[in-house]
Amino acid sequence: MKGCIIGPKIRSDCEIWLLEEGKKVFDKFFYAPMPSIVISDGKVLFKGKNLAELDFVLPRIPRTYMWFGYKILKTLEGKVYMPIEPRSVIVSHNKFLTLLALKEAGLPVPKTFMAASRGTFENLLDDMNYPVVIKLLYGSLGKGVMFADSKQSAKSLMDTLERLKEPIFLEEYIPNPGEDIRVFVLGGGVLGAMKRTAEKDDLRANIGIGGIGEPIKVDTNMKSISIKAADVLGMDITGIDIIKGPKGPVIIEANVNVHFEGLKKTLGMNVAHEIVKYVKDEASTVDYTTFEKFMGWLKRK
Repeated sequence: MKGCIIGPKIRSDCEIWLLEEGKKVFDKFFYAPMPSIVISDGKVLFKGKNLAELDFVLPRIPRTYMWFGYKILKTLEGKVYMPIEPRSVIVSHNKFLTLLALKEAGLPVPKTFMAASRGTFENLLDDMNYPVVIKLLYGSLGKGVMFADSKQSAKSLMDTLERLKEPIFLEEYIPNPGEDIRVFVLGGGVLGAMKRTAEKDDLRANIGIGGIGEPIKVDTNMKSISIKAADVLGMDITGIDIIKGPKGPVIIEANVNVHFEGLKKTLGMNVAHEIVKYVKDEASTVDYTTFEKFMGWLKRK
């Protein structure tokens, strides 16, 4: 079986681990950095080779290559196995679109608001409970997440975003003791979960900025909403971030290019091996050659 990882030029630890584990399992497995990929005449080429001739691709598309990554995956769709849908790259890299899609599916998310200017929010700010969360649309590892404890501080943050020509994304704050839960979804099931606790005087619990992780078992309800969220967003591999609010669990984020260093460290689990094993099993069950012939027949009709 032949496949590759499509990702950024500079590999993270996650990409390195996936490559190491994949080389133990697959006949041919390599890394295709996105700056070296060319789309030409309906083909995705890496070093002159058509990636549609592989059995699968494992996307690791960062936000900086979001649109190009979407086009790569859209071009390969229906030709090779992929554990995420092309649209997932666009929706899940945009925090507002993520929550909007989940809300439309009936899943619990915070109240969210977005506008292009601060003036639009003037009346709304009078009715908000503080603190409120103000986010950049794009960001990971807790970066770009700000908290305003008053109307005045919210206005100051919004003025800064407006000056930088950034959309203003306002989110209801879900009361919690500086904790969230990362649920790692793999293939319609939960591989593992951990509770992340923020450093002192910080409300962001991400491991990458100093949060402390501990393994937990999530209940049936939390498993269900995590798996449904992954399905709604078209991702077989993802991390769903959840806060336990006063009224129950609330999804605050989903990660299309999920980092699993924290999960590996906290659970002592070889996450890369589990991902590779899942991709191998799924790719071996799909005959895209037959599918492509069928689609060609439909076009001729």
